[in-house]
Amino acid sequence: MMRSVGQILQNKRFQDWVVSILGCFFLAISVPALAEHLVEAVPSGMNVEEMELASVGCKDCHLKTDAPTMHENPGVVIGCTHCHGGDASVRAEGLKPDGPEYEKAKAGAHVLPTHPEWWPNSGNPVNSYTNLLKEPAEFVKFVNPGDLRVAAESCGGCHAKIVRAVQKSLMTTSAMLWGGGAYNNNILPYKKYVLGESYGRDGEAQSIVDESEISEERKAKGALPSLTAMPQWEVIAPGDVFRIFERGGEFVRTQFPEIGNPNPFEEPGRPDVLQSNRGPATGARIAVPVLNIHKTRLNDPHLSFLGTNDHPGDYRSSGCTACHAVYANDRSTKHSGPYGQFGHEGKSQSIDPTIPKDEEGHPIKHVFTRAIPTSQCMVCHMHQPNMFVNSYLGYTMWDYESDAPFMWPEKQQYPTHEERITAYRSNPEGAAARGKWKDIDFLKAVSELNSELKNTQFADYHGHGWNFRAVFKKDRKGNLLDADGNQISSTDPEKFKKAVHMSDIHLDKGMHCMDCHFQQDAHGDGHIYGEVAQSVEIRCQDCHGSVKGYATLKTSGPASPKGGTDLSLMRTPFGDARFIWKGSKLYQRSSVTEGMEWEVRQVRDSIDPSHPHYNEASARAKTVQAFRDGDKDPRWGDLKAIDSATDLDALLAHNNDEMSCFACHSSWVTSCAGCHLPIEANWKEKSKHYDGKQTRNFATYNPQVVRDQMFQLGKHGPAKNGRIVPIRSSSALILTSTDINRQKIYMQQPPTAASGHSSQAFAPHFPHTVRTKETKHCVDCHISRDNDNNAIMAQLFLYGTNFVNFMGAYTYVGTGEDGVEAVRVTEIDEPQAVIGSYLHRYSYPDYFKEHVEKNHLELQESHLHHGAGGVTNTIQHRGEYLYTTAGEGGFR
Repeated sequence: MMRSVGQILQNKRFQDWVVSILGCFFLAISVPALAEHLVEAVPSGMNVEEMELASVGCKDCHLKTDAPTMHENPGVVIGCTHCHGGDASVRAEGLKPDGPEYEKAKAGAHVLPTHPEWWPNSGNPVNSYTNLLKEPAEFVKFVNPGDLRVAAESCGGCHAKIVRAVQKSLMTTSAMLWGGGAYNNNILPYKKYVLGESYGRDGEAQSIVDESEISEERKAKGALPSLTAMPQWEVIAPGDVFRIFERGGEFVRTQFPEIGNPNPFEEPGRPDVLQSNRGPATGARIAVPVLNIHKTRLNDPHLSFLGTNDHPGDYRSSGCTACHAVYANDRSTKHSGPYGQFGHEGKSQSIDPTIPKDEEGHPIKHVFTRAIPTSQCMVCHMHQPNMFVNSYLGYTMWDYESDAPFMWPEKQQYPTHEERITAYRSNPEGAAARGKWKDIDFLKAVSELNSELKNTQFADYHGHGWNFRAVFKKDRKGNLLDADGNQISSTDPEKFKKAVHMSDIHLDKGMHCMDCHFQQDAHGDGHIYGEVAQSVEIRCQDCHGSVKGYATLKTSGPASPKGGTDLSLMRTPFGDARFIWKGSKLYQRSSVTEGMEWEVRQVRDSIDPSHPHYNEASARAKTVQAFRDGDKDPRWGDLKAIDSATDLDALLAHNNDEMSCFACHSSWVTSCAGCHLPIEANWKEKSKHYDGKQTRNFATYNPQVVRDQMFQLGKHGPAKNGRIVPIRSSSALILTSTDINRQKIYMQQPPTAASGHSSQAFAPHFPHTVRTKETKHCVDCHISRDNDNNAIMAQLFLYGTNFVNFMGAYTYVGTGEDGVEAVRVTEIDEPQAVIGSYLHRYSYPDYFKEHVEKNHLELQESHLHHGAGGVTNTIQHRGEYLYTTAGEGGFR
């Protein structure tokens, strides 16, 4: 029986076959994550004498410490070497610090690294990535007992369930990127993902298996049975349809191109560019997106690795300690709470005399805490594949143009290869090599420029070495607006103080991430998921109630347990009840700032005309009823009908089963429509995941079209029962490759998804930009009475309005009888500024001056392809092909 490709891809036997074939190429034998290297955990019931015995020698040098057990709870009884390992019997009392006897004692007490060159001082090393995997578990435990390779033995004695859950959570496996990248780039045909990142105690890649029995209900909500490691990129066939991966010429004599030795039987004057004279997955006929996943920072090092510890916003440890030991990353008290006072350079404030205070890469104190600020979460979540939670703080990626004179050198930069490599290893965007912000001292002080800036304001954190600009309330013409909607003059020196900074209302109230995402959301529920929404247990109505009544304080999200988690039983790190009713008002207490609390407004109060919190706009939006026959205007405000309704979803137009709260309450949505990943075959670089080996090909990645004014709606997947939610572009790669002959073998090409469609994928998204006044209004989603919002409607439904106006390096012009002309309109290097543009003026001042003064604003490079068979009438550019209509010559 013949079956379609779709039927074959959905066939269980075929899927099993594909996975088994891929298994041949795994970096390590796939084994269950928790089934190997069974090491005895630190016991939880030891006495004070045992604790002292395991710490006695340590105290000879570490005379003072912030918390003797690193736990603030005095009831915790545990010694230094119980967690860190090492030898507490070695004594250094009375020895002169830094003297030979002292150093000998220190070497005997400490666990030493196999590669001391990777650990030049006591702080977390810069850009360590897979180096951590190449050190023995004993050293990793000494440096960080919370690392996931050893957490089962150091933390697991008391927190075994949590450790097991974290090892399977998305913050460890990163399955949403591995799986999304594999599907959207035609590597694997599965939307139920099978790839994830995890490492065993020995540092080898491993599979993750859910040993528990997964209920049918949990399966329906996205729970996966297992994940396995990403295969090596060298052995995966290209999923792209780029011409360079075709068979090519007929006279290939070697596997790789011969530099400067062209084949006389092939095209004259050019060396052979065929990627391999064998089949796919040999030579350079490989899956470039998989190479990108291995080698770029598309996925910042997750919990299995240390942070890169090289910029404000990049300081953290690994595993449990990545969250529970707070580092100085951001001076903003809104973002960091009480930790903001300690700066943003990752320096220690410990009372321990052995810890340098001028050295970066240290936690603020040697203390575990549950009071975790948003700035700690942002170390990972500042990037598109990692949820891009910058929007919660009211920031998005800088566009290279806003206040460009402050950010680009006055003289054009011509970086050498060495300067480029140095810049790219610190900051993966190609533009950094030409900008001022490649200088770490300049980068650290960027936010101090805010008082001088004309067009934007910058954040104080710089994950990846990036700059983030503030988003302000504006009208559709781009004018700044104040809280009342009044226009603010662009020349007003106080304009940024008067304009509404579009941070999330929860942030404005004083809330940090952990005030909404409690223990299970942070650690996972013990199951394996491939999608972020599937692993979240909280929903808006759990705290804010609904039109029917007040909040029950029971979680009801996709990952909530049966009956929900009872939020009323939770306590803050300071011992206070997290939620408390005061009469009919619900209050929440801060989990980061002791003594802070806020009222949690209830939806029911906002629609009740008799209540002080009544809001007419809110009542109209929440109580508007579905149109019935004979209705000329929508009915709304009928609370009796709501209270007596047996089918509330049928009554209301915006009901909870079909609409998400944040479909209306999101004030803006970030959208990244195109990241450019150029690959340089002549440059060697280490993989940032798995084995860390050094091979050919170096890739940067560069945001091309970043928008904060777009708003699009769609339906969520099964995790949210198909509710209407905001949609964003977050998987929109375009690829360029320079081969070993320094030829561009393809340029700015989008890959193809496993479905056969474009890889320019859209995804449901919670923007984290909730506001109460700057919300979406009726005409943002419905045709206006004046019929003047057609373009807004087109964008809403993803039909496009040229808002994402990416311009490639070449623009193609149909020239009638002359054929087709390709005109270069941008720089080839990053940033790919349009020649003669504002960005061109500041990023390439020499080239801009030449364009104006020498070329008199005329573009200089073009390539003419003479028409054949008639006049070239219309053209359309798709990928590597240009389609034309040529009259009698037909469609070409």
